[in-house]
Amino acid sequence: MEALLADVLLWREGLMGAEECRAEVDRLFLEDPEDELLLELEWGFRDMKGLAARVWRYWGEHTGEFSAEAFGRVLMGRIREVYYGEGLDIRAFAGRMYSLWKGLPPWLQKTEPFWTLCYADDPLSWGDEAQTRALYEDMLRYYDRDGV
Repeated sequence: MEALLADVLLWREGLMGAEECRAEVDRLFLEDPEDELLLELEWGFRDMKGLAARVWRYWGEHTGEFSAEAFGRVLMGRIREVYYGEGLDIRAFAGRMYSLWKGLPPWLQKTEPFWTLCYADDPLSWGDEAQTRALYEDMLRYYDRDGV
């Protein structure tokens, strides 16, 4: 379910297509067709806004079941694909990362690697694109470290 939340966030920021996000719902449903939420998502929502609202409501109701590490691994993996994709405009990317950070729950915003989404674009204000890229690239490697 953490993967679905990551996909919804990325879809909302225009970094993932609706079909990719819906494919995650399909995948999860096929893994567990008895899950009531997945059944509701699979058959009950035809639009992405409805899907996103229901996923957010679910996480609000099940905060204790949320794995920040599982979510972070998926989110960073998906962001990595965008970051290393062709034609990245670092300023546009940075704006979307900040917006993504603002959409996270406050308790998650304050932890790494998510906190980096908030400040990695700061060096762009003084023209230091290399430092911004270094911050993002370190963030994307966060879960590659031993023991994390």
